[in-house]
Amino acid sequence: MEEKIINIQDYELSGGGKFGESYIKRDNPNILLKLYPTELEQMGLDEFDRAWKVYKTGLPCPEPGELVRTSDGSLGILFKRIIGKKSFARALSERPEMLEKLAFEFAETCKLLHSTTPAEGTFPTAKFQYTQEIMDDPFLTPEEKNALERFIYSLPDASTAVHGDLHHGNIIFTEDGHKYLIDLSEFCTGTPWFDMGIIYRQTRQIPEEMEMELYHMDKKLSTAFWNEFIRNYFGQDVSIKEVEEQALVYAYLRILVLERLLGKPSLQIRPEVHKLIGLAP
Repeated sequence: MEEKIINIQDYELSGGGKFGESYIKRDNPNILLKLYPTELEQMGLDEFDRAWKVYKTGLPCPEPGELVRTSDGSLGILFKRIIGKKSFARALSERPEMLEKLAFEFAETCKLLHSTTPAEGTFPTAKFQYTQEIMDDPFLTPEEKNALERFIYSLPDASTAVHGDLHHGNIIFTEDGHKYLIDLSEFCTGTPWFDMGIIYRQTRQIPEEMEMELYHMDKKLSTAFWNEFIRNYFGQDVSIKEVEEQALVYAYLRILVLERLLGKPSLQIRPEVHKLIGLAP
């Protein structure tokens, strides 16, 4: 596909981070540009492909537009801008007294996602996606890679829609109550536990200083949100301990999947991972 060339001067920077920057078109504030670093171009291509496919399934997400490039060659995607949006994480950090309502609505959106079954072959499976990343991980030994591949394919199968990077920062909403899934480059199919592992990782596992940097909340508030979310997702009588034990397995896999992208090994979890995959001494 030939991308349209745009002039970045026609757009105003509105935000950014390690995985890209967002811009608003100066003469049309209804258009958002998501621009990717050169080394993450494949992520942009994946997001363009999957954002359109998610949009066509009817799941709530921003309407994607064209694939574009700036004059210096950077890849970008134009989206219909969601004006007045706020992530669940941002809303919680600003209004912690709204925790119960926010956790309920976040859980309802997750249940909508996980009750959707895309047509077979529309998206890659989570198992395939995770295995591909594991095989490309420079920090794992061949023995670890083979054991992890066997372990991943031993996990339960499902054809459910899986966001692939689901947490309270990647669902946004507007004042009129509309919810939208964003950052769709890893969208796939499989058991919802792949998503649960990521939510658990981002609300319960990461250090408090990272929680503050990413989501502007302390660990106490983050944990309270997780607990309330779990009760709304599974039912009020659910054992949070049992959910966490299962989510932890998928959280470990998620950490490994990110090693190549982050450029460093997660050595602190290796002993637990080795127990899971049968490599413990």
